[in-house]
Amino acid sequence: MPFPTAESDLRSRLERELGESYAIQRELGGGGSAKVFLAIERALDRPVVLKVLPPEATVGVDGERFRREILIAARLQHPHLVPLLQAGTVNAEAGDRALRWFSMPFVEGQTLREQLQRRTRYSVNDGLRLLRELASGLMYAHARGVVHRDIKPENVLLSGDAAMIADFGVAKALDDASDGALKSGKRVTTVSMALGTPAYMSPEQISRAPMVDHKADLYAFGCLAYELFAGAPPLERESLRATMAAQMQDPPPPLHQIRPDLPEALVNVIMRCLHKDPLQRPHSASVIVKVIDEVQTGTANGDTAHGGTAHGETSNSESPGAGSLHARSREAGSRSGDRAAREPVTIYVVPLLLMIAVVAAVVWWVFLR
Repeated sequence: MPFPTAESDLRSRLERELGESYAIQRELGGGGSAKVFLAIERALDRPVVLKVLPPEATVGVDGERFRREILIAARLQHPHLVPLLQAGTVNAEAGDRALRWFSMPFVEGQTLREQLQRRTRYSVNDGLRLLRELASGLMYAHARGVVHRDIKPENVLLSGDAAMIADFGVAKALDDASDGALKSGKRVTTVSMALGTPAYMSPEQISRAPMVDHKADLYAFGCLAYELFAGAPPLERESLRATMAAQMQDPPPPLHQIRPDLPEALVNVIMRCLHKDPLQRPHSASVIVKVIDEVQTGTANGDTAHGGTAHGETSNSESPGAGSLHARSREAGSRSGDRAAREPVTIYVVPLLLMIAVVAAVVWWVFLR
């Protein structure tokens, strides 16, 4: 079901149903398939952003459950995440034609997309600072079981010296409020296609894998990081279909050939994020934060970013929580198998020898003494 045919129709509908709570000011750009409006929240007299989701992303979503799930997601509080505030439904009696909306604070500044349109490539230092802020936000949300699924420059807001990721928790709220989740108790992934953006979508999102976890966000982060330094996403093509095919099949052009000035450890971790196999990407965003910290302090080397594969990472300060819906058991099983293979033989031999010695001593004491 499409949006109302004209922006004025949608605005009048919002004003009619939300007028007691919000005073609609104007439409904002940069919302992709969603419609975004600047409004004044009357109760607190503060500017907020109202984002109205495209109907195709909310088919089968229970409006009241969606509102409750957004309020749960609103508990995410981090300096580099834009918090969610409230949610609701416009024209609720229309069923699947109803429009779901949510609100968040109005952040003065610009999107990363707007900045990239004026500044095609980032310097090493500026890029490192921005990427660390984004990775720290990912690390925080993933550790709390929340996956974004649509990381892209349009969803990164720049205000002053800080970068903030917007819309964190919306995909999870849609999943958990969907018909499939309500009936089966499991999340569904249809919204991954509705919310994702092909130039930043992971292969598992495009192929509609049974479950999509935090590794999809790391893939999108890799696409965004690549674009910061190269001036364009690694696998963007002339059409959406060709872009999705490239995400599934084509290797990304080596970043070090485009930006030979980048530290080797940084290039390595970005390219690892772009691996087609989720298991070959960093275990969590904490690996990215660690690499960036080492690059900034001058302690990184070329092997730094390779030390954190899914089968060989050391423990991280924050590891993914319930949002790790894919491959955690396989990773854990592989790690435990590797540890068992490396266990020294002495931990089995020594107790056996001690037991034999004890038995021999008892036999000597009882029968031969």
